[in-house]
Amino acid sequence: MTNTVSNASSKTSIHILLQGKGGVGKSLISSILSQYLMSKGQDVRCVDADPVNQTLSEYQGLAVSCLNLLKEGSVDQREFDLLMERFLTESGTFVVDTGASTFIPLWHYVLENDALDYLRERGKRVFIHSVITGGQSLNDTLDGFEQLAETTREKNIVVTIPGDGGL
Repeated sequence: MTNTVSNASSKTSIHILLQGKGGVGKSLISSILSQYLMSKGQDVRCVDADPVNQTLSEYQGLAVSCLNLLKEGSVDQREFDLLMERFLTESGTFVVDTGASTFIPLWHYVLENDALDYLRERGKRVFIHSVITGGQSLNDTLDGFEQLAETTREKNIVVTIPGDGGL
């Protein structure tokens, strides 16, 4: 079987972890989600798009590819297009871990370019994951979630609320 747009469309789902607060467990959740999906027999393709802390890429068993989506504080269109091309041409399940510094520029770029609609129109299932923590980070993580929820018309947001105020 070849990886073409036609045969990849019904089998591709995309999970993107987004949160504007650093250190809340996005990479840990990405690794757990990836391992869970693998245990269910899915072909998982992990992408670490955190330009500051590429923590997910340190999980050697996940065969993570690194992608620097930011260039001088803005989304690098070429890198983003390469990621979109992978979403469209490769089958499997993608788990994309992003960093706090990526949150605002990436989410705005996705919205401005109607990337979610473009993927959905081509049969891709897209899920946005957000972490809400307790304690001192509660307000920051709620603000990040609110930005996602207010700008997403689909019911595609998955929220993780770690127990005991953190991971």
